Amino acid sequence: MQTLINIIVFILVLGTIIFIHELGHFVAAKSFGVYCSEFALGMGPKLFGKKIGETEYTIRLLPIGGFVAMAGEADQEDNELMKDIPLERTLTGIYTWKKCVVMLAGVFMNFLLAIALLIGVFSFSETGTNSTIIGDVTPGDPAEIAGLQAGDDIKSFVIGEEEYLIASYEDLQRVLVDVSTDAKAPILPIEITFIRSNEEMKTIVEAEYSEEVDRYRIGVYQETRNLTFGEAVQYSLRYFREMSVLIFTTLTKLITDSMNTVGQLSGPAGIYQVTAQITESGSVSNLLLLTAGLSINIGIFNLLPIPGLDGSQILFSVVEKIVGKEIPIKTKYAIQLAGLFLVFGLMIIVTINDISRIFR
Repeated sequence: MQTLINIIVFILVLGTIIFIHELGHFVAAKSFGVYCSEFALGMGPKLFGKKIGETEYTIRLLPIGGFVAMAGEADQEDNELMKDIPLERTLTGIYTWKKCVVMLAGVFMNFLLAIALLIGVFSFSETGTNSTIIGDVTPGDPAEIAGLQAGDDIKSFVIGEEEYLIASYEDLQRVLVDVSTDAKAPILPIEITFIRSNEEMKTIVEAEYSEEVDRYRIGVYQETRNLTFGEAVQYSLRYFREMSVLIFTTLTKLITDSMNTVGQLSGPAGIYQVTAQITESGSVSNLLLLTAGLSINIGIFNLLPIPGLDGSQILFSVVEKIVGKEIPIKTKYAIQLAGLFLVFGLMIIVTINDISRIFR
């Protein structure tokens, strides 16, 4: 049963990303009057189709892609539905800038989906206030044993004969690090002054040295609060930027150090494995973060000037504008076919690597 749920979630995640991408192309093309004979989700044999207006909306067998069949595309040359379409309703008949907008719209929608998901996740996330107020204490740890409670406002530490004023949670952490000397005693008595219900109180906490974190710990957590919408947007844009830089770095390494980099990439099998792990953990936020990351990946990948991807279509359009004439359809088709073989070849290699990692 769990395997079935994992598969359904995997299909929904990829299906949403692909649908949003193709919807961007479709809406942009329609807005410029380009004739679209089909809007497909998935690849391979058609499972279901319904024609609304001049466009047939279909679901195909393999949930690994999708497409919008637009008049004027190289691979639509033999499509009977495109034979008598007026030039002004084809990609070749609209202005170059409009053609570029159509091709960029899918990537734009992927980025928009990622940012929307990130804002949704971070809007329900918490951040530390860095205040001196205790947010929580760990049951059984020194702070709880000494009587400290959530809501207590720590003012100072006295360790030995030295007093440390505490003005933030960072101060508290820094003091515990500073007093972790080379001769680390298992227990370090700390006199803590704190405010509770407007009353100043003192207690002795026997801090325990932790080899795991290499410092003394008392078992208190800082006070947290929900992020504001503005902060959620800031966090989302920062996450988006960092993820984009990471992807570009990886793609650069794919060119400069392809042998080592290909082995680190994940294809559908690897993505399924990660999706299944997150699904089984029950973390909705992590699943949304994964979807956002994949959407950014697909968006950036489509920007590459590899034949068959959106980036190559933009490149073709710009070259045609510069030279003043259209690249022959058969030439475009041959280049795109070669590019698709390259992409699918990479996908096969990556999938083999994924499977070998799974059964290692």
